[in-house]
Amino acid sequence: MKKTTLMILGASIGVVLLLLIGMMGYIIYLLSGNNTQPNFQNMNGGMMGSGMMDAGMMHATIESEHDYLVHMVAHHEEAVASATVLKANTDRAEMKQFADTIITTQTAEINQMKSWLDSWYPNMDHQVDYQPMMRDLTSLKGDAVDQAFLQDMIFHHMDAVMMSQQLITSGYADHQELIPFAQTIRDTQRDEIHMMRNWLAEWF
Repeated sequence: MKKTTLMILGASIGVVLLLLIGMMGYIIYLLSGNNTQPNFQNMNGGMMGSGMMDAGMMHATIESEHDYLVHMVAHHEEAVASATVLKANTDRAEMKQFADTIITTQTAEINQMKSWLDSWYPNMDHQVDYQPMMRDLTSLKGDAVDQAFLQDMIFHHMDAVMMSQQLITSGYADHQELIPFAQTIRDTQRDEIHMMRNWLAEWF
C-alpha cells in the first residue's frame, strides 16, 4: 500500500515538473528571436511596477476552466485600465492606436468571459484575489508613459499567454469553445510582445 502511494505521489510530482518545464520553455520561445532585448531597469528607472517582481512571470497558475476565466477577466480589466491612461497621455500615434486595440479587443473578451461565467457557473463566486502587474501610470506623460507601459505590458502579456497555454495543454477546458478563444489570446498577445520589444529597442 505504501509503495503504491509513493508511486502515485512520484507520478504527480513528475507531471507538475513537466508542466513547469514546459511553461519555462514557452517563455524562452517568446523571448527568442533576432530582436535586441531591451535594457530593463529597476523600479526607479522603470520596469517593475508595484508588486510586479513578486507577482511576476510565474504568477500565472490555474487549476480549472473557472479559474482561467476569473483570472483572465481581472487580468484584462487591468490591461484596459492601463491602456486608457496610456491613450490619454501618450504623444505617439502608434501608442494611441495600440491602446485603442487593447481597449476594444479586451473589453469584448471580458464581456464574453463574463457571459460564459454567468452561463456555465451561475452558483460559483467569480471574485478573485488578483495581484496587479502594472505600475500606476497616471503621473506619466509622453516618452515616460510609453516606456513604462511597454516595459510592464510585455510581462503582463506573457502572463496571459502562459495562462492560455496552460488551459490549452492541461485539459482544464470543459467547454470546447473556450479552446479557440484561449488560442486567440495566446497568439495575439505573443505577437504584441514582439511588437512591444521592437518599439522599446527602437525608441528607447
